[in-house]
This record gives sequence, structure tokens and C-alpha cells, in this order.
Amino acid sequence: MIEKRKNFIINILYFAISFSLAALVLKFSTKYLMPFIIGFVIAFLLKPVISKLTKKIGNQKGSSLLVVILFYILLAAAIFWILVAVIAGIQNFAKAVPSFYQTTLSPAIESIIVWVEGAVVNLDPDVIDIIESIGRSVVQSIDGIFKGISGGTINFITRLISSIPSVLISILIAIISSFFFTLDYQGIVNSVMGMIPLKQRTLILDIKDGLISVLGKYLRAYAKLMSLTFVELSIAFFVLGIHNPIGLAFMVAIIDILPVLGTGTVMIPWFIIELIMGNTPLGVGLMITYIIITVIRNILEPKIVGDQIGLHPLATLILIYVGLKMFGFVGLFALPISATILKTLHDEGKITIFRRDEDLNQTAIED
Repeated sequence: MIEKRKNFIINILYFAISFSLAALVLKFSTKYLMPFIIGFVIAFLLKPVISKLTKKIGNQKGSSLLVVILFYILLAAAIFWILVAVIAGIQNFAKAVPSFYQTTLSPAIESIIVWVEGAVVNLDPDVIDIIESIGRSVVQSIDGIFKGISGGTINFITRLISSIPSVLISILIAIISSFFFTLDYQGIVNSVMGMIPLKQRTLILDIKDGLISVLGKYLRAYAKLMSLTFVELSIAFFVLGIHNPIGLAFMVAIIDILPVLGTGTVMIPWFIIELIMGNTPLGVGLMITYIIITVIRNILEPKIVGDQIGLHPLATLILIYVGLKMFGFVGLFALPISATILKTLHDEGKITIFRRDEDLNQTAIED
């Protein structure tokens, strides 16, 4: 029994150290290899289309060039369309701000000031002094915040402008590398795999198959979460009497699934503005909607994702949280996916994370 426990601890430490080293290597190597990784991923994604076209026209290189060129044309068109939509939205927002301030925000602020002045008149002079002192402190704090934002914005713009040449070079290298990868994808893969021993080569192929399978399950899981958010928002917007509830709910659900963003990006400013404008029922309704959606999402996400990828909801929740803390947004997905692949390979007997006898009875420790 002692020997088994020792082997178990050694195996856990071995995989923990191996995973940590792999994560560090991946974290620092991607900084320099990212354009080539992007190029390879594009080639991998386009491979099925290229294979089908090659069967029809019989020219692999011609098919590769045609598919990659069409891909970048469509990508450029999509980016251009998004930029046009964003710029148009910013222009409309800039035009609407002065009118919104004059007709809505300014009267709301004035009414708040009048209310505060009416409430302060009947207060003790000492209390008034304290309130004025607090007001001055708040104004100074707000001033400091705006100065900090201004300085941070200038620094951000400066860094952004200075990084443009490097970003353009990286994009150009990614595009060129994707052409090379697609032109001789199988030859490059065979050359790399030929350098790896047969046992490790088989394991790498198993990991690749597992990764594709898990990514598909992840997409299905988050499609379910997005659909759930869409239904909840559609019902809430319809009940609140909001114009075009289904279209608006779809837009918010799309934003909810995007990296970094979420329903709060839209809902929080929206209900704050409605409350300031005096639309209390709508503001409170939107706030309650946001709280309900957030609570349901946080409860169901570990379960839905866990059911799809085959992990216990608690284990999924732990992996999501640890991944987010260790590696940021990428870790939110990378750690659960890695754990799922390792579990699948272990269950299939292709790797051994910990040893256990089939006839060993499961025991529980009770306090």
C-alpha cells in the first residue's frame, strides 16, 4: 500500500512538473512563433477544402493557392465590413451624445442637484460642512481618475502606434507562412513526424484527435449557453416592452460569447442610463435581468461544459478558475481542454497518470 501511494505521488508530481514546463515553454515560445502557428492553423483548417478541390481539378498547388487567396479575400472583406460598421456606430454615437446630454442627462443632473439642495437646507450646519467636504473629495478623486485615464489613453495610443510596424510584419509573415504550409502541408507534417519516435508519434496523433474532438464539444457547449442567454434575454426584453426584443437579444447574446466581453458590457451601462433618465421600472427590470442571467450562467456553465467534455462540474469549475488566474483568457479554455485530453488518453490506456488495481475497492474517509 505504501509503495502504491509513493508511485501515485511520484506520478502526480511528474505530470504536474511536465505540465508546468510545457506551459512555460508554450507561453514564451508563442511570442516568437505565433505568426507561424497562425499560418499552420489556417493551413490545417483549409486542408479539407483544398483536398476536395484537388480531387476535382487534379492540381494540388493550384488548389492550395486558389483556396488561400479566396480565404484572405473573404477575411479582408469581413474585416472591412466590421470596421465600416464600427466607424458608423461611433459616428452615430458621437452625433447622439450632445443631444442626449442636453435633452436627458443635463436635466437629470439638474433635478438631482435641486433634490440634494432641498434636502441639505434642513440639515445641521456641521452635517452640511461634512457633506461639502465629501463632495470636494469626490470631485478631486474624479479629477484624478480622468487625468489617469487621459494619461493612460495617451500611453496606450503611443504604444499602439509604435507597435504597428511589428504587427504588420507579423501579419505578413503569417500570410506567407500559410501559403507555404498549404502548398506542402503533408510533406512538412511527414518530415516533422519522421523525426519523432513511433510511440511518441502515435501519442501526438492521439492528442491531435482528442483536441479536435474536445474543441467540437466546447463549441457545442458554448452554443447551448449562447442559446440559453438569447432565450432569457428575448423573454425579458419582450416583457419589458423593448423594441425589437429578438434582434436585440441576439446581439447581446453574441457579445456575451466574445472574449473579455459579456452581457454586462451592454446591460450595466444600459440600466444605469435608464435609472438616471428616470425610467425606473425599465432600469430595475434590466438590472434584475442582468443579475438573473449572470447567476444562471455561472451555475450552468461548469455543468454544461463538464457534461460535453466528460468532466465533473466541480472539476470543470476549478480548471476554469485556475486556468483564468494562471494564463488569463486563454487558460479559461486551455486548462479544461488539456485536462480532458489527458483524461481521455488515460481512460483509453494510452498514458498512465496514476496506477490503480481493477479489484481495488473504493474507500471513503468519514469524519
